[in-house]
Amino acid sequence: GKVITCRAENPNVTGLFHETMWNIDVVYAPIVSLRLGSTLNASDIKEGDDVYFECHVRANPAWRRLTWLHNGVILSHNVSARLILINQSLVLQKVTRQNAGSYSCLAVNNEGETNSNTLDLRVKYAPTCKQDRILVVGASRSENL
Repeated sequence: GKVITCRAENPNVTGLFHETMWNIDVVYAPIVSLRLGSTLNASDIKEGDDVYFECHVRANPAWRRLTWLHNGVILSHNVSARLILINQSLVLQKVTRQNAGSYSCLAVNNEGETNSNTLDLRVKYAPTCKQDRILVVGASRSENL
């Protein structure tokens, strides 16, 4: 908070004044901003890369709960799935194409809850052939296909 002071003086009387102080503490719902890790290039994320997001929160009183969402579904800390929640960061280790999608964070304090902006994660991956899509075509030597 901030201390506000009101002071009244009479210029005709030296040293005589009246002063009152108030402590102002403005409370507000969280202000939330989501960013991709500063060392990452959003347009060059490939399968196998490690990716992290940072959820920046300003709130008074301080936030008491922070929730991460992927495509609107709440994420939970899961080391075996290489999904790690640390303080205000979300770490995705060795991303796959299934990690692609929309990410956001949600902060809650006594004044309310606020969703962050969403970030779309695009994961580049090598092409694969679908087994059920193999098509054999016969042609003679001089025939165009």
